[in-house]
Amino acid sequence: MNSWGNMLRISLFGESHGKAVGGVLDGLRAGIELDFAQIEQDLGRRRPRTAAYSTQRRENDEYELISGVTNGITNGAPLTVMFKNKDVKRDDYKPQIARPSHADFAAYIKHNGFCDLSGGGHFSARLTAPLVFFGAIARTELRKQGIEVFSHIKSIGDVEDDSFNPVSPQKNDFELDFPLIDKSKRKAMEELLSEVKSEGDSIGGVVECAVTGAPAGLGEPFFDSVESCLAHLLFSIPAVKGVEFGAGFALAKMRGSIANDRFTENPTNKYGVSTHTNNAGGITGGLTNAMPIIFRAAFKPIPSIAKQQSGIDLQAMKPVSAKAEGRHDVCAALRGAVIVEAVACICIYDFILREKQ
Repeated sequence: MNSWGNMLRISLFGESHGKAVGGVLDGLRAGIELDFAQIEQDLGRRRPRTAAYSTQRRENDEYELISGVTNGITNGAPLTVMFKNKDVKRDDYKPQIARPSHADFAAYIKHNGFCDLSGGGHFSARLTAPLVFFGAIARTELRKQGIEVFSHIKSIGDVEDDSFNPVSPQKNDFELDFPLIDKSKRKAMEELLSEVKSEGDSIGGVVECAVTGAPAGLGEPFFDSVESCLAHLLFSIPAVKGVEFGAGFALAKMRGSIANDRFTENPTNKYGVSTHTNNAGGITGGLTNAMPIIFRAAFKPIPSIAKQQSGIDLQAMKPVSAKAEGRHDVCAALRGAVIVEAVACICIYDFILREKQ
């Protein structure tokens, strides 16, 4: 439902245009000094941009720590964080109209008409603020063990960035607001975003993420494989509709002699071995194999667009012409990159803690 986790357990609460959103993180040991600079950096990447193609809703993501922290250090109690909603405009939404490709209709049926549909309510990406907060804490703890998590915008529409080297992805000096391997692609992507915005439309994109430094043997197959848990969290991010690991769907076109990641000696690796290729994306049999974990998350076009489309009058249960009001991004992948990293950090840190039981 609204909770996930094993050794770490996260719960989310709130609605997009309600009083606040927030979350509870249980399972953190006492004595962890929070890196508030890292938290602010990650929240800053999730925050709306000033660019014309970003939502004009302005939430500064100021947060309040309700419990679990004393003088900046975890105290063993569940960590509760709350983000008050300040730039709220409930009047932008018509609660009796279900918008196309939103959760409105399904949520209305599931909750017998009692759900809050303003701005997506509890289904809104606004609830990713506490996810990013928790991800920043997990990121800091992973970094202490030499594990790094980073991502870039792989594509927006048909404009493609380069891909990570799957064997040795590099954490380059990515621009935090628009992370790209080939920074020259930014101009074409921004031109496409502006064009789509001017047409009152939206567009999809792909985020590619890498996890380096993870030890071999993390994972709990069958049902808690690393892919299973990562996919579970990734598909909880609003707008994510596809996930692939390593070579992903391209593996379906390969022969085994090409797809297989052959082993080789590697004196720089603590295990003394690695693989020539990394088509498996660092995961075999549901377990990490000490190669970089590589995966991609596909974001659908944001369904809130300034075009007349067919929605549903929830009282009459008949189609009606409707245009999405409110303030929305043109592409979810831009602000989604840090959210992808956050859930990856949470997932991998949970597996690390399982190994220490």
